Formats: sequence, structure tokens, C-alpha cells
Amino acid sequence: MISISRPLIAIVLCASSAFAARADDTVEVARTWGLIGTWAADCSAPPVKGRGAIISYEVTDDRHLIYRRDHDPSDVNQVASARVEADQTLVLSIVLPKARQTRENGITRTADGNIRSVFNRGEDDSYTIRDGRFVANGKPTPALRKCD
Repeated sequence: MISISRPLIAIVLCASSAFAARADDTVEVARTWGLIGTWAADCSAPPVKGRGAIISYEVTDDRHLIYRRDHDPSDVNQVASARVEADQTLVLSIVLPKARQTRENGITRTADGNIRSVFNRGEDDSYTIRDGRFVANGKPTPALRKCD
């Protein structure tokens, strides 16, 4: 017979409650900021797997926020946290299991209600987007409009 101490049970219950509360907080921050939904540069264009032309931020049945690209069921990542900076930039911490990393993505809202990524950085401080431009080619990130 396995004996589990009461303090251990209390720790596990507190940790699971804290995780559920954090998930709810993440969803609420994203919802209040206006992020939940599907976004694209061209909402009428069909999704192309791996291209990232259509981005969805969805709430799962168990109240977690997920980030999905191109309606691809194999390209779904959990948003671990969300916060709004003083300049109203939404910062998401996204867990990317396939890439074995967590990245922070900063999103800003444009005057016409669209969104743009202003930075995307890894835990090692490597950037794929910096100052609203792709590091690889210097091109500005596209403005995405809400599709639904």
C-alpha cells in the first residue's frame, strides 16, 4: 500500500489550482486585450500549412489559451502567460514543443484595429522579429486583421 503524506497532497492541489488560475488569467488578459479569434493579412486566402498566414488564438474547453497557425491541427501551441505592457503591447509566452523552446511574442494594435508582431524572442534572447521587422530579411511584419 502506498502512503501519500497530507502535505504532499496539499502541495499538489495548490500547484494544480495555481496552474488553473494562471490559465484563466492568461485567457482573461488575451480576451480583454481583444486577441481571441482568427487573424490574417487576407482573411479570404486559403491556409497554407507552415506559412503562418492565418493565426488563431483560441480558448480550449479546459480554459487554456492556444496559438494555432493555418488551421493546422498539428501546429497548436499553448500560451503559458500573457501580460500587457505600459505601452499596451501584449506579450505572450508561447510554448513550442516541436522546437523545444518557449518564445515571447510582443503584439501591438494599429490605429485601425489590426495587430502586428513587434518582437519575437527566445529564452536565449535570440530574435526572429525585432522592432516590427523580421531579423532574417528586414521586412516589416504584416498587419493582421480579425477574420471572425
